[in-house]
Amino acid sequence: MILRYFTNNNLIYTKIPKIHLKIMLKDVNEFLERYEMTLSDWEALLNSGWDRVGSFFFHRRFDVFQNIFEDNFTAFELMPLRYNLENFSFSKSQRIIKRRNEDLKRVFRPAFIDEEKLEMFDNWYSGRFFTEGSIFTWVSGSDKPFPTYEVALYKADKLVACSFFDITPSVQYSTLAMYDHNERHRSLGTYTLISEVEYAIKNLKKYHYPGHAYAQKSVYDYKKKYNNMENYDWETSTWKPLDRII
Repeated sequence: MILRYFTNNNLIYTKIPKIHLKIMLKDVNEFLERYEMTLSDWEALLNSGWDRVGSFFFHRRFDVFQNIFEDNFTAFELMPLRYNLENFSFSKSQRIIKRRNEDLKRVFRPAFIDEEKLEMFDNWYSGRFFTEGSIFTWVSGSDKPFPTYEVALYKADKLVACSFFDITPSVQYSTLAMYDHNERHRSLGTYTLISEVEYAIKNLKKYHYPGHAYAQKSVYDYKKKYNNMENYDWETSTWKPLDRII
């Protein structure tokens, strides 16, 4: 099944089944376009269940996907997630992934975009989503709307993975992770997230936000496999404990 993705803000509503349209119109669907924002304001939005892609900040309950062969639509409920870093511990499988990648060099630094990362993104994105994209959708390269950091993983002198994250006064937020498909056996998407969490713990952050997953099964389920996890409850506008999936 091939799905075409729509956000709530660019749907052709006349094509949505009435039950989906009714659900979406009554629920949360907010967005902001900001090229400048203080990190304290971003932290406050994160605490209220917001996400971002580049300069586009959104707070919405549903995404909608179209099955292009059957011409019908399905609404997926977003699950904003965060990990409480007090007394945090990694699972057995995550510790195995850490050991598997001990030979790699990790570099934490302010983010920048170069030809090596552009090539990696193009290969990773087309291999994962079967279409073209731009790394600048997620990472501006110019500290807009605020500075972004990265963890780069090297095998000898070759970049094999890189992820980008925001650092606010007391939390972190993952924006994008990409990796060399030739090294997929290493679980590098998971390892970059593990690395970000370790960096947050080292720097005494209270939470790490990995971005959203979906209530339904999806490619983002790897984010649901962490201890001390909480998800944003749309009905009460509060964060609640969530058991990790095995």
